[in-house]
Amino acid sequence: MSARRRRRSDLSESRPFWRGLSHYYLYPAIGAVMGLGSPIGALALRFWLAAPVPSQAWARGELSGNLAFYAYMGVGSVLAFTLFGVLIGVHSERQRFSNRLLSARVEELHLKSVTDSLTGAFTYGYLYEVMEIEIQRARAGKLPLSLMLIDIDEFKRINDGHGHLFGDRVIKETAETVSAHVRAADILGRYGGDEFVVIMPGADEATAARVSERVRAGIAKNGYMATVSIGIGTFDGRQELKPADLLHEADMNLYQAKRDGRNCVRSRHDDTDKPQRRHNDPK
Repeated sequence: MSARRRRRSDLSESRPFWRGLSHYYLYPAIGAVMGLGSPIGALALRFWLAAPVPSQAWARGELSGNLAFYAYMGVGSVLAFTLFGVLIGVHSERQRFSNRLLSARVEELHLKSVTDSLTGAFTYGYLYEVMEIEIQRARAGKLPLSLMLIDIDEFKRINDGHGHLFGDRVIKETAETVSAHVRAADILGRYGGDEFVVIMPGADEATAARVSERVRAGIAKNGYMATVSIGIGTFDGRQELKPADLLHEADMNLYQAKRDGRNCVRSRHDDTDKPQRRHNDPK
């Protein structure tokens, strides 16, 4: 999932229906209801002071003799409270509109601070925090968690041969293709340069391998002169693990994919003869 898709889903939480009502109408309506309480309260107070017996006969006599008084009080109170509600509603609605604009601006600034401007994917710093949270969640629920580390093959050659603008286009299209082929719950981030990370909550190694192959094939058939190599790291949710450990496993598997000829996917069960550390070999 890209950053923008994820942020929109975060904001789609349900809220009470009355929160969406316009204050232009809500507060005048509340004022009108409060205004009706004035004549009703006056009638109840006179009834309590008079303590009549029987009560029905007193009520009929009171209303027939003082109907104009109660009507005048009711109309005046309703109009006064409604007007007061209009004034408050106008002020409140303007303030709410201003708050929405401010909230949208804060959200926009936050989104810019945690997303890569070129691809729209999450930045590595934010992704690392998400990874820590997802590892804790996986441990709490004894659920698997996988990580996909994606590297564009021979990107330096593409960049040198066609220029940096073309290289940026390849990076952007790669991010878009990855986002289109991962699951809805997966979280895409830019690891740096021409590398991407996808956090896959609830995905075991087989699921991660299947999705990774779908991503690899989707990029290979796009025809913009680029393929990717993918390394997978998987956590079973049972032992202690740090994000760096999961990244290291994915990194080693990515390096194995490079050794095996690029444009392929590798996980920990694909080959036992893996390097102990990733070298700075040409991509």
